[in-house]
Formats: sequence, structure tokens, C-alpha cells
Amino acid sequence: MSNFANPSGVSLSTEVRQGLIDVAAEHDLLILEDDPYGLFGLDDNPSPALKSLDTDQRVIYLGSFAKSVFPGARVGFLVADQTVVSAGGQRTVLADELSTVKSMVTVNTSPIAQAVIGGVLASCDGHLRAANREKIAFYRQNLRALLAALGRRFDDPAITWNSPSGGFFAVLQVPIRADEKLLELSARDYGVLWTPMSFFYLGGGGSHAIRLSCSALRVDQIDEGVRRLASLISEVRS
Repeated sequence: MSNFANPSGVSLSTEVRQGLIDVAAEHDLLILEDDPYGLFGLDDNPSPALKSLDTDQRVIYLGSFAKSVFPGARVGFLVADQTVVSAGGQRTVLADELSTVKSMVTVNTSPIAQAVIGGVLASCDGHLRAANREKIAFYRQNLRALLAALGRRFDDPAITWNSPSGGFFAVLQVPIRADEKLLELSARDYGVLWTPMSFFYLGGGGSHAIRLSCSALRVDQIDEGVRRLASLISEVRS
């Protein structure tokens, strides 16, 4: 997930992106690039997709209309131009093979949902960035509000956070254990929901980190939520 990854909010630098492609070529690997948040950067200078740097068909690009059109559609897409050669020597394109497999596994995506997405794409001549101007502005406003609220509410050097360059997520590092027990207290007594980062680790980790999401809130709600979160952390530490 090269742009504004869930849960971390982290993006890969252009140098790292090129390095990944070089490593994939060296070891004969394919890269799955999942990019549901790529439209929602804090500026109008998006980083190059791994697929755009791919000159050796090493990258399969995955996208979703859930964030750029509407979640209920449950429609995605992929770019998979790799050649597949059967045991009998027949040559096809990976995208076609994956489409065949999907039709058997899922009995196809709803044609109504596909028609709606197709209508949206036709109405904007396929330019999703232009069609999402209002959403992009909204998400930028919210992420900036979240980062600003963290700066106002936390001045303890023991509490830190990252500053994503887009997307919906940021990670807060706290000097207390951020587990289900703390989440229950936060929800019940402070009315604030967040996700323990430990949920995203297989072998341990993230025990003192909180994933914050700001996608569907008003600016005043974001500020109030961070204020309450600061009160929670202060109370538990005392």
C-alpha cells in the first residue's frame, strides 16, 4: 500500500518505490500495489504509482471505487498486464485469467453496482480526480484538522504522532498500554473510538500506539475527540 497506508498513514518515497521494483526484478517477484487512498493527498503532486514506474511487468495495480465513488458499490479494479503461459503453451493476459477465477469464486460483481460506477466514470470522462474535488478538499481539511488538534492538545514529549501526507489515518504513540481495556474505557466514558495498533501486528507490537481515523467527521468533532482523548490519557497516567 504505497500511499497513505491503512493503518499507519505512511507513504513510500519515490526512491523506495523504485527500490522495490528493482528488488522484484532481481528476485523474479510480483508486487501487489493496493492504492485505495491515492487520490486523497494533502497536495496536488501525487507520488508516482509503482505501476507507472514498472517497465518489466512486475507490478499488479489494485484500485477501489469504495472511497472515490461510494462504499456500498463494492467495486474495484486491477491492472495486470503480465503474460500467462499455460502448460500447453497458450498465452493469455493475467487480468483475463483473474477475471475468470473471480467469476467462479464470487459469481460476479453486481451488474447494477458496475453500471452505477460506469455511469459515474462516463459522466467525468474517466477523470476521478476531477470528479472527487469536493471529497479531496474534505479529507484534506479533516487530516489537517486532526494533526493541528494533536499539536494543540499534546505537548508532552512522551506522546508523539506521525504526519501523513494524505489519507484518513494517523498513529499516536502513547506512554500507556493502548489495548481493548483502554478502548472500552474510551468508548464508555469519553465517547471516543479508535483502534489499537496491536490489532495489526502478527508477532506482537503496537502495544502503545493508537490508530486515529478522521474520514467521516466534522472539524469540530475532530477537535473535541482529540480533547477527550487527551483527557483520557491524562487520567490513566495519573
